[in-house]
Amino acid sequence: MSTIAIILAADAGEGFENPKYTTVVQDKVLLQHVVDDAVHWPVAEVFVVVGSDAEAVIDAVDFKNLVVVIDSEWEEGSASPLRAALDLASRNRDYERCLVAKGDQPGVSDETVKLLIEAGDAEDADAVVPRYRYSAGWPVLLDRSIWEHLLGEEGSIDVLDIARSHSSNLHEVWFDYLAPKAYERMEDL
Repeated sequence: MSTIAIILAADAGEGFENPKYTTVVQDKVLLQHVVDDAVHWPVAEVFVVVGSDAEAVIDAVDFKNLVVVIDSEWEEGSASPLRAALDLASRNRDYERCLVAKGDQPGVSDETVKLLIEAGDAEDADAVVPRYRYSAGWPVLLDRSIWEHLLGEEGSIDVLDIARSHSSNLHEVWFDYLAPKAYERMEDL
């Protein structure tokens, strides 16, 4: 099965003085950390969806050879950037699964992604969710059969809830460590 990754980096964030994804964290802009992680993930292709302050984000990040998707409707809520990436991905029939990751969560290792994909293969799961020390987290692996539900969503959505409600075979992969830190609000810095 061919798996792609979708990195969601379209929201403005709460309380950020500058564009959220260009905020410097440990000597690098936030989204650059995630892009640098993603180039090592065992996936066929990576789509990075930007929206808020797209020009500033594009200027600040070296996207390497990743596909950049600009979501002009990002203000609608979290469903919009996911729809934009899935619309593009669904045009290629070779893509059967997607790994949905957060652009504000650096530190997702290639090993974590590999284990999620392997679990999807072994369990024939249509959704795979990591569980970090008893708490569900990101990234989430979704089979193409769930994409149609996401393409029809509007406003703000919770990908974990959609995976749970539309999956006929949801599998969890347990990790004995905390999830990588997400920087959703300025206070998280």
